Amino acid sequence: MQTKEHRTRVTHGDFKRALSVPGLLADEEVLAPLLRWLDEGQEVALVTLVEVHGGAPREPGSQMAVAGDGRYAGYLSGGCLEMAVVLEAKEAIAEGRNRLTRYGRGSPYFDVRLPCGSGLDLYFDRAISREMLTEMLLLRRRRRPFALRTNLSSGLSQLVEMGAPARRSGRDGHVLERFYVPDIELNLIGGGPSLVAIAVLAHSMGVDLSVMSHDEATLAALAASGVIARIQECQNIDSLGGLDFASGAVLCFHDHDAEIDLLSELLHSKAFYIGALGNHAVHRERLSLLARRGFTNSDLSRIRGPIGVISGAKSKATLAVGVLAEVLAEAKACNLVP
Repeated sequence: MQTKEHRTRVTHGDFKRALSVPGLLADEEVLAPLLRWLDEGQEVALVTLVEVHGGAPREPGSQMAVAGDGRYAGYLSGGCLEMAVVLEAKEAIAEGRNRLTRYGRGSPYFDVRLPCGSGLDLYFDRAISREMLTEMLLLRRRRRPFALRTNLSSGLSQLVEMGAPARRSGRDGHVLERFYVPDIELNLIGGGPSLVAIAVLAHSMGVDLSVMSHDEATLAALAASGVIARIQECQNIDSLGGLDFASGAVLCFHDHDAEIDLLSELLHSKAFYIGALGNHAVHRERLSLLARRGFTNSDLSRIRGPIGVISGAKSKATLAVGVLAEVLAEAKACNLVP
């Protein structure tokens, strides 16, 4: 680990926050900015949180991308560290060498204090290539999970394709494994104000959306709200059985008879979340109908209902907030989001 004897002086002129695409989850995306800056002729560094000694707002595997001109994307703290990271990354770029640096407890940077009292080990990789970034982004577009495996001693990295379920990023001796999983995709099926509200909120979070609806009023409301989503034909229910482990589905029907074929397909998928609108009585009835089709109790336990963490929600706003919170909580439990 590299040590420093000088104090770091940070001013607001030393960094420039990169603009991200809409959606809070987009702030986790650092690969695309790195490739874009390389194409502009900038040198770059990929900064990864390797290890946390104590507590911290971010977990191992969190990343920042930094360009030689001070632009950056991503974040590694609650706001107390990013400027220092940009300066360190610019030094690593200028020196042409990777480095492992401690901040906070046990760090030589005694003027960079972390309010949590923890120590954070950060790895600055200024040697990541355009070819590797291109391959990583291609794997992400294909929704194939993989790991960036880096030897912290030699600085050499390799890509390793992984299977589901997702694993936590972290350090094992001199090796850092940073796991990348597909972006979560939420499939909304049905229609009505509740579906539109869930879509609007999910869109604001940066969740990939797919909508299956034949209701013209619903489709018009989605278009008017500015929601970006893939629109699927309702006859395409076979596609639901192919959802991957980073996909979720929410059924929004008032005519619950339409649900059973859809839920049957979803239960054959790897979807991490399956939920359906309706009260307790409706949910018991749908489970009974599915049981008659041969689904086991273990299968049926995958279906959430009534959905949402806000019990008794009676408005589309509270319902949407509760549903998205439930979806993201399950995604977090499956290591699909930080």
